[in-house]
Amino acid sequence: MKKVYLAALLCFCLSAAHAGETNPWAALNAEAKRHLVNLINIDTSLPEPDELSAARYLYKEFNKHQIDWDIFIPSKGRANLMARIKGSDPEQKPLLLISHLDTAPAAEGWSYPPFKATVEKGNIYGLGSTDAKNYTAAYLALFTWLKDQNITPKRDIIFLATSGEESGSETGLLWLGAAHWDKIKPGFALNEGGGIIKNKDGVDLIFAEASTKMYMDIKITAYGTGVHSSMPVNDNAVYLLSQALAKIAAYNPPAKLTPTARTFFKTIAPLQDEDGQTTIDFLLSGGPQTQSSAAEIMALDPFFRSQLKDTLNPTVLSASKDSGSASGEASAVINVRLLPGTDPDDFFEHVKEIFKDEENISLEILERPQTPFPAPMDGTDPLFASISKTAAKILPGAITVPGMSPASGDNEFLRKLGVITYGLGPDMDPLGENTTHTPDEFISEQDFFNQLQFISGIVFDFAYGEDLLPLTPQESTTPETK
Repeated sequence: MKKVYLAALLCFCLSAAHAGETNPWAALNAEAKRHLVNLINIDTSLPEPDELSAARYLYKEFNKHQIDWDIFIPSKGRANLMARIKGSDPEQKPLLLISHLDTAPAAEGWSYPPFKATVEKGNIYGLGSTDAKNYTAAYLALFTWLKDQNITPKRDIIFLATSGEESGSETGLLWLGAAHWDKIKPGFALNEGGGIIKNKDGVDLIFAEASTKMYMDIKITAYGTGVHSSMPVNDNAVYLLSQALAKIAAYNPPAKLTPTARTFFKTIAPLQDEDGQTTIDFLLSGGPQTQSSAAEIMALDPFFRSQLKDTLNPTVLSASKDSGSASGEASAVINVRLLPGTDPDDFFEHVKEIFKDEENISLEILERPQTPFPAPMDGTDPLFASISKTAAKILPGAITVPGMSPASGDNEFLRKLGVITYGLGPDMDPLGENTTHTPDEFISEQDFFNQLQFISGIVFDFAYGEDLLPLTPQESTTPETK
């Protein structure tokens, strides 16, 4: 899943009274890194992820710390694993720490072995290092550490590693929600997603994923004359498909301002220059024509476009399998990401309208979003308050805002189940380098350490009401021993 990422920069400076003592985060960081390396070394890639072996690794770690666990097996080789630390107040709804065990297939072109972690140049290379074995490893290290402290939290803390997120969650969260939710039943959840938008010359923006776009796949097929490749024809299906894709590229869906996007743009307005502030003001407060013009200007930025418009992007192309012949058919899958509130069927009819006079073009929906789509989080709940509070400690002056992820995932299903859910993650520029689902996927040791501590700080505040390890706003280096 493509995502926007989040991290916190912090360090833990020892006072003179603690000089020479072991850094309080060193052991926890070492455990998290050990788990990440070991989990990468278990091949859980599609199409046949060995999730059961990954779950077995997890429950063996729980056994070492006398933590009870439950395993839910939907089919051979697939697995979901849950554990729970009981809280003292049953009136406070549990906090869920959720990640998924499966990964996308290993893309071609790796220079490092995808299923054997390589720690080199300050990075940890391996399939799943950012999606989402880093989450599983951080949660596992934190969960076992919390159990060892023998300090009872105020609310239950639940660990859940799920199956099948990369392929629709039918063996994971969808199945658990239908068959086993009575055994889990959280009120709040932290999952992947979100990000920190770094501003070198100003205020950092913490983007807590509070909503997602809807996932849809449309197949477009062009029909031409199938011939031997030595006899070219003007109605070659590939030519016709390329012409159809050019029309898709030129299609510009209208902008829509969702409640989440309105909150996002209102929050970032003070961070913009004068022109940017004026454009956002027109977007939020202008008349229909002014709003439309402002939205088109802002949509020139790819990330802002994702917040304002439904988007279409061709992915899988199919035509002849033999270079000696031209197939009579050529097709492409158009991946569509719809804004919450867009009717998928209406959108499909608008796309079909582009080709209403072309008998040699057909369209069909391969995957349709499940509706009704859940309402977004609005940032008025106590979990968001803990996210903001923790961010203020480790990134003073940063602004925390609930945002909409251009991607999709399990958070949609959690919200449908009534769980207040936010997505967080390690630091990465949403428009910069992103190695998720690509060859040589990696996470830097520093970013992984920062991710661990940011998550931990939120859990400390939300479940315990106090920092169990010190949080300071200094720029950090990965802790080794001191």
